[in-house]
Amino acid sequence: MQPASDYRRNAGFTTIELLVVLVIAAILAAIAGPSFMDFINNTRMTSAMSQLTGDLNLARSEAIKRNMRVLVCVRNAAGADCGTGTDWRNGWLVCYDGDQDGSCDAATADAPNPLVVRQALNASMALTANANLIRFNPSGTQGAGGAATLTLAGTWAGAQLSIASIAATGNISRQ
Repeated sequence: MQPASDYRRNAGFTTIELLVVLVIAAILAAIAGPSFMDFINNTRMTSAMSQLTGDLNLARSEAIKRNMRVLVCVRNAAGADCGTGTDWRNGWLVCYDGDQDGSCDAATADAPNPLVVRQALNASMALTANANLIRFNPSGTQGAGGAATLTLAGTWAGAQLSIASIAATGNISRQ
């Protein structure tokens, strides 16, 4: 038979021990929480800029491949055609503009239009540009459209800017 002191030792955790562990866990969670939110926001921003530069590269390559003007433009309120203004928060389109009128052409069997439709950005981000559309000519250049700059900014404290620049030659760079 075991002594009574052995039973007490095997009984488990005391309430005090459990409370100490919970307090330590709460302190660690309070320290890690804000850093984790910064990580999530920065990842969202990196992902949005990667989508944008990927779509810009797609538009340029499609313009060269199809020998046709391709647009990357801000979405209108309905989301089906190019809009106006320089606030790109509502998303953007990549579409063919064979008639060069600055708007998406009607879809055909050979050229579904728009090629890409991007939804609105997360509310914690703002995307602005110096134009409402970016044109890629069949040579892959901007032509008369000139250079364009798209700036992605976060609305949280300490957010860094991410900039995509499109040169008149069609070269796309990220900063």
